[in-house]
Amino acid sequence: MRKLNMEQCTPFAEMGKTCQTREIIEKKVRWPDIGIREYCGGRYRARAISISNFEKTAELWRLAYPEIYGSSYEWMLFPEEYENRIAVAENWEKDSHEKSQCILIIEDKEKDRVIGGNIYAKDDKNLSIEFSFGALHPDYRKTLDAHMIIFANAEALKIMEEKSGAEYFSAYCETWHNITQYLCLKQWGWKVGGILPGHFTLWCGANREYRGCSVYFYKLLENGEKHSTKHSEWKLLPEFEKLWEVLEEINKDSDDAAMKAVLSGNILDTGN
Repeated sequence: MRKLNMEQCTPFAEMGKTCQTREIIEKKVRWPDIGIREYCGGRYRARAISISNFEKTAELWRLAYPEIYGSSYEWMLFPEEYENRIAVAENWEKDSHEKSQCILIIEDKEKDRVIGGNIYAKDDKNLSIEFSFGALHPDYRKTLDAHMIIFANAEALKIMEEKSGAEYFSAYCETWHNITQYLCLKQWGWKVGGILPGHFTLWCGANREYRGCSVYFYKLLENGEKHSTKHSEWKLLPEFEKLWEVLEEINKDSDDAAMKAVLSGNILDTGN
């Protein structure tokens, strides 16, 4: 952490009156090791990506999430980009600290195929993790095993909440379907923060793209909650006061059913 004499500096406004404050120290988010987690009698397993899975994982993204082509995340379609960007199982002790991105995969062992994947990005100084993208192979989207994959995702998120050191989680959900919106709000206990028209560039066939709309979700963990300012000290325009009231009303419906299932060990039917 770089030190700077701040004695001559003054904040624009006196904030932090409705929450706890803390000393600024070196902050670090670490990717927790989820190990190898098996499901459905061992047919499926979830784990951190390894070098040997680079090509199969890139193939998953090409089939399940080709919309990222041409975007800032198109590197996920090219396996040669992975090693310099993401934490890998072979070098986990070092990479879990130093690499800013992490990919967790789900494999179908019978077919030797990567069928699901999530990519996360961490910000050490902000003690935050972004759930950047999740994908499920098209062949598995309407099967009973899809519920197992949703449960596996919830398990991974629960481990990150408990062991990463992050106190703020966020996600941008697509709007060509509402599945991840449902998972964030109704299964993972996240809150909606807004709707962002034109947020990302997305591929739409041939060599064409458009700007898609995203729904922003967030989750503050206990330590983040107690250090977050409350509504009473925010300065908002009247229009945004109304918006906050609407968001608060919507977020009353936030539920963490899948997280509770993880704690109980029961795989829920989480289909929308």
